[in-house]
Amino acid sequence: MTNLLIIEDDRSQREALQEYLTDYVGKKGTVYAAPDIDTARSIFRDRKLDLIISDLMLPDGTGIEFIKETRQAGSTVPTLLLTGQPSIETAIDAIRSGASDYLLKPVDLNHLQIKIQSLLENSVLKEENRILKQRLQETFSTRNVIGNASVMRPLLDRVRQIAPTEVTVLLEGESGTGKELIANLIHENSPRAGKPFIKVNCGALTKTILESELFGAVKGAYTGSDRDRPGYFEAADGGTIFLDEIGEMDQESQVRLLRAIEEREVTRVGSTKAIKIDVRILAATNRSLQQEVDAGKFREDLYYRLAVIRIELPALRMRREDIPLLFNHFITEFNEKYHKSVTGMAPDLLAFFQQYDWPGNIRQLRNVLEGMVVLAREDILQKSDLPDELANPKQRIADRKLIDAVMPGISMDDYEKAIILKNLNYTGGNREKTAKLLGLSERTLYRKIKDYGMADD
Repeated sequence: MTNLLIIEDDRSQREALQEYLTDYVGKKGTVYAAPDIDTARSIFRDRKLDLIISDLMLPDGTGIEFIKETRQAGSTVPTLLLTGQPSIETAIDAIRSGASDYLLKPVDLNHLQIKIQSLLENSVLKEENRILKQRLQETFSTRNVIGNASVMRPLLDRVRQIAPTEVTVLLEGESGTGKELIANLIHENSPRAGKPFIKVNCGALTKTILESELFGAVKGAYTGSDRDRPGYFEAADGGTIFLDEIGEMDQESQVRLLRAIEEREVTRVGSTKAIKIDVRILAATNRSLQQEVDAGKFREDLYYRLAVIRIELPALRMRREDIPLLFNHFITEFNEKYHKSVTGMAPDLLAFFQQYDWPGNIRQLRNVLEGMVVLAREDILQKSDLPDELANPKQRIADRKLIDAVMPGISMDDYEKAIILKNLNYTGGNREKTAKLLGLSERTLYRKIKDYGMADD
């Protein structure tokens, strides 16, 4: 049902608009009409309205005053102001008062219909996104870990079970699935909450640097070591250490880590003195450590020490129903960060998001949304706002393959000659077909064949 309210004191204009809009909504709604604010107020109070169309000047006030009144009452019904005063000041005052849009009189009926349709569609989108936000508040959300998909419930139940314990946990999953967030969640719900949570990216450090960073070093242990320095294990004492990308750790460092886990002590590089530590260990990897063990790249004894409890995080493509929840979570963050007012996304954009495979998972979704919010010109994100790499993925893949096939150091002339020969061979020497494939005229193709000395005459 689509219910409209027209507020117009001119009887002939009011009746003409009511007749036209009654035909527009047909049997799917009702068009109410009022000659003044007092009558409109009664209709507004007693009827569910989807759109209000009001003249600016009315016998008992102005349309702007009525709009302010409805907004103060908490109404979000879109309003269209009709005005015969084409001034910037009037337009600004109308929008500031809560009007959704305005239209100059005399009213062009085709233009009016376009405005009405646009306002109604935006109203529906905003209501749908309001419901999504309400669902977001009603579903499980703990410290930025958003998830209500069926694959997430047992995972989060397991986190609730293991968080209060001291057990070592291995988190596995593709890059961008939120392993660090889950590690944070475990720490924050453990008896060690409030104590240090130290993250170490094992894949970003060389062997020498990794060992000194993890275990510390004494003065003179290596070039540039001008003082004793504690490592991350000592810094995390009493708290939790999170070893991210543990699968990238070299074999020698793995031996030292195994000893630290078994003995609950570390020895700084260049020292022989052991230092006792009280640290809970959480580790993460974007590959299968069991396969790395089988391939002889990761120590089996260390694997079993780390994987006392193993949790595999699902890829975003396995929890597509969480995308609207994640969308609302990130939009709220970016609206505040960039002073934007994005309220939702168009249905075709939501459909695209839920069909796309998201190879970069939640991290990729977050980055895409951040860029879209920064560049957004409207409150509702559209599919046309997608970055090129998502909007034209097939073209991007084709371009990437073509670029990968190019060999550096070969001249443009040599490449052009090779491309012409490749296509001539493909068409069996048919110059007409070859020209069409290359997007050239036959005359241009013939000239190039001659210039490159490929003519057979």
